[in-house]
Amino acid sequence: MPRKKYFRFERESEGQCATNWWTHEQFGHNQRASDLLNQLMGYKNLFDNPKPIELIRGFIQVSNAKHDDIILDFFSGSATTAHAVMQLNAEDGGNRKFIMVQLPEKTDENSEAYKAGYKNICEIGKERIRRAGEKIVQETGKTDLDIGFKVFKLDSSNVKTWDPDFDNLEQTLFDLQDNIKEDRTKEDLLYEILLKIGLPLTIPIEEIDYNGKTIYNVAYGSVLVCLEDDIDLDIVQEMLKYQSEHMPPKVIFKESGFISDAVKTNAIQTLKKHGITDVRSV
Repeated sequence: MPRKKYFRFERESEGQCATNWWTHEQFGHNQRASDLLNQLMGYKNLFDNPKPIELIRGFIQVSNAKHDDIILDFFSGSATTAHAVMQLNAEDGGNRKFIMVQLPEKTDENSEAYKAGYKNICEIGKERIRRAGEKIVQETGKTDLDIGFKVFKLDSSNVKTWDPDFDNLEQTLFDLQDNIKEDRTKEDLLYEILLKIGLPLTIPIEEIDYNGKTIYNVAYGSVLVCLEDDIDLDIVQEMLKYQSEHMPPKVIFKESGFISDAVKTNAIQTLKKHGITDVRSV
């Protein structure tokens, strides 16, 4: 039977005592982790052998992660790491962020997770983060604790590629009048744009409603985006109110969004008069 070996003299020479990572009281164990998850989610046996929060918190602490570091878990499972990060932030006032990566592995149709409505492992993790965050705020009373998170999944581009049917070029051109795929939302396209211009997905985004149309104010006026149809000069004037005071913003529209080509030309000229020359369309 394999046993873990410690060399005490090596640790003592560094001024440290050896730590037993197998000590259940200090780093938790799977049974207690399962009990915690069951209690938090309100169901039993949703996930097999979740990692103990105490263990992940110990990893973060010994890694000397700074208070504003990002913790990545590439096999997040039930999202214990996210839970541990929020708990540690509540304890020491840190502002650590987490990135959880998990394939949408389907749950067995006979499993308790499937019966409870969780069709894949990602759904379990997302719900755990929501509940864990609310519980931590409730228990600590720290209402300013950041427990928010965004969920993304890999997909193909939201923009149609140029793949002409040479036997029917007229139809191909007609189909590409609107080059955005039909089943995609404005938010889908927005985040693809942010990635392509080199901005992180965690950047602050304010949604501004103007006469029923949405303007996205990204990074406090650094980027202004409107992906609506029937864009007119009034919308352009409204966007100018939110530009950054420090530098001219990037302004991005949907290529086919303007009411007419004349309005588009006037919009570009209006923006130039205000010192905005980085105007793009998708």
